[in-house]
Amino acid sequence: MTTFTLSLCVGAAAGALDVIPMIAQRLAFRSCLSAFCTYLFAAVIIFYSDLPYLPWWADGMAVTLMMALPVVLTFAGKERKAAPAVLLNAVLLGFLISVAERYLK
Repeated sequence: MTTFTLSLCVGAAAGALDVIPMIAQRLAFRSCLSAFCTYLFAAVIIFYSDLPYLPWWADGMAVTLMMALPVVLTFAGKERKAAPAVLLNAVLLGFLISVAERYLK
C-alpha cells in the first residue's frame, strides 16, 4: 500500500470517528461532510509533513489544531459550548493519526 493510499485510509477512519457522534446528534449534512473532509485532508498533510522542533506524536496534533482553528473561530460567537469539543477532537484525532503514521508507514 502506498503512503498516499494509507493516509487516505487513516484519514477516512479519523473522519468517521468524528462524524459518527455528529450523525447521532442529527447535525446538518454539510457540517458532517466538512468534518469528514477536514480529517481526511489532515491525514494526508500529516503523513507528508515533518514539522521542525516537534516530536513525531505532536505533528498530528499541531496540524489538526491549525486546521480546526478556523472552524472554531467561525462559530465562536454562536455556539461557544462546541469550541472545546472541536479542539479536543482535533488534538485526540491528530495524535491518533500521528500514531498510525508512525506504526503503519
